[in-house]
Amino acid sequence: MNKMHAGRASIIALALALGAAAVPAQPIGIAAKGGFPEYLFLEKVSRAQADATANKLARTVIAGRMIIFAYGKKLTDPELGDKGFTGAFFEEQWRGSTQDLLIDATPEQKRILDKLFWAGRQVIDNNQDRLNVKGVAWKHFLPAKWEREMGQVFTARTGILIKQPGRSYRNPVNVPDDLERAALEAFIQAGSAENKPRTAFANMGKQPVYRYMEPIRLLEPCLPCHGKPKGEPDMLGFHKDGLVAGDVIGLMSVTLAVSD
Repeated sequence: MNKMHAGRASIIALALALGAAAVPAQPIGIAAKGGFPEYLFLEKVSRAQADATANKLARTVIAGRMIIFAYGKKLTDPELGDKGFTGAFFEEQWRGSTQDLLIDATPEQKRILDKLFWAGRQVIDNNQDRLNVKGVAWKHFLPAKWEREMGQVFTARTGILIKQPGRSYRNPVNVPDDLERAALEAFIQAGSAENKPRTAFANMGKQPVYRYMEPIRLLEPCLPCHGKPKGEPDMLGFHKDGLVAGDVIGLMSVTLAVSD
């Protein structure tokens, strides 16, 4: 009798276990639905100034990236300790390369650009220990890393979003939203001839915003990680993208609030 009851109990326990296993578990580690990347828009511009402001921000960020590219050999020299590539030095070079963008800038645009220069300088200063390590060539500091960190610092101070969504992103900060994904697809399908920014007025919650997106194209120094052969691990362990110089690798995306 005891054996019969034990057998029934085992069958019931097995049935309960199978039933529980049949219920799908709630996904873990996925993006939460809804919400927005920013809620407090500290800097706003008029609709009339939105495109010019976004364009100046994009041009200025690209200029900063190119300075880091230009000093890449020095920054990756394992024999050199202190590189002298301080935030102050970088800002001086950066401002000097963007003087043409400030000639016709409005007072509001100059204030915003000053905050961008400040954010970019802060990131260089924050990475001094990394940049000045001696005996190590690759220090995990690239223009893309600088831009990603600078964008977060800049957003904290202004509420303006600057990011670089990738066609095959390597950092979750660069996940494209729906509008950015559509822009990426359009630029990739258009080939090398299409570089005109894609823009739109939209809403982020209750706040009207201006969206500005232009393609980032691969340069020769990017090919060791993003070039060929496709699928082969690069020096960081990521699979290479199989792209060539001039291919779209991502976007320069700017989102700023409008006041009217």
